[in-house]
Amino acid sequence: MRKLLTVSLLALLAGVAQADELKPARHGDFAHYTFALAWLPGFCTAGGEGCLPSQPKEELIGLHGLWASEPKSLEDKGVKVQQWWAAGCSMLPHVTAVPLLSEELRQRLRETMPQLASDLQTHEYVKHVQCFGYDANEFFSTALQLREAVVDSEFGRYLSAQAGQTRTGEEVKDAFTKGYATGERGALQLRCAKDDKGRNVLTELWFTLKKDKLDSFPEVDSFMDTPAAEREDTCSQPFLLPKW
Repeated sequence: MRKLLTVSLLALLAGVAQADELKPARHGDFAHYTFALAWLPGFCTAGGEGCLPSQPKEELIGLHGLWASEPKSLEDKGVKVQQWWAAGCSMLPHVTAVPLLSEELRQRLRETMPQLASDLQTHEYVKHVQCFGYDANEFFSTALQLREAVVDSEFGRYLSAQAGQTRTGEEVKDAFTKGYATGERGALQLRCAKDDKGRNVLTELWFTLKKDKLDSFPEVDSFMDTPAAEREDTCSQPFLLPKW
């Protein structure tokens, strides 16, 4: 059974249907966010280092990250977007530090993020958060709100109902556009990989979101088409949405 949230964390995540507006303190000259969710049973068994034995298995849809696109200041210097993806905040002035999070928030992240030997939570903060000057608690609370908004949506319920089924990318994107009444089909990218049994499985769902519309997510105006240079959809073949 899903662990009960404390009263303080419930207050923190109040109104989860809409996320808070995040405003970077610096390097805010980027265009959009990629919001990455993990299909946990696939993510933990395919295409990576694998999750720890202690990985909670109550959730199907987990949080991976919320990534700002390349700042224009780097684009103007000729930095390729692939370099930004690889290096992230190390390309900008920053101070490397472990995020100081409340225990309630840290516990919720343990329940919803893939638990890896390399500590995904700290990796996300160091690579994608710190150089923008976000408050760590506000940033991760907002990312959790976005995740909850997907889980509680028609599209999220569709995904959960497909556990154990094989689907195509077109079928899932049809459900996405229907569930959110959006014409921005290209706002959703699906990521697949081979699991330890050689099956093609869903590992992640990436949503491209307008920078200034996080607080209205998942309303139709929050989505935007993924720029052509940033498309990394890897689910061209039918894939399994594995169960735990």
